[in-house]
Amino acid sequence: MKPIAFGRFVPFKTNPDVPPAAKSILNEASKDLLSPIVAVVKIDTQNGRSLVSFDADMLAVVVNAAFDSKEVYSNIKSLNKLFQSRERTLIT
Repeated sequence: MKPIAFGRFVPFKTNPDVPPAAKSILNEASKDLLSPIVAVVKIDTQNGRSLVSFDADMLAVVVNAAFDSKEVYSNIKSLNKLFQSRERTLIT
């Protein structure tokens, strides 16, 4: 089953006049769709936690959120931990 992506959930410097998407769209999609739900654009461990709480099954992470420090392993581990409490089972 192919994932369905939604985004952008944070303000973006290149389009400051375009409002971010409502996080509630993730809840709605996860209730109505069997496909994995992906939150896209400028995700890091800080805003990723919020998106997972709104039922994102995956995060499309900006490279520097994971690799922009000497703590690459720690950053990746922190992102993975966001999903440990997930109860949704995806049908594949």
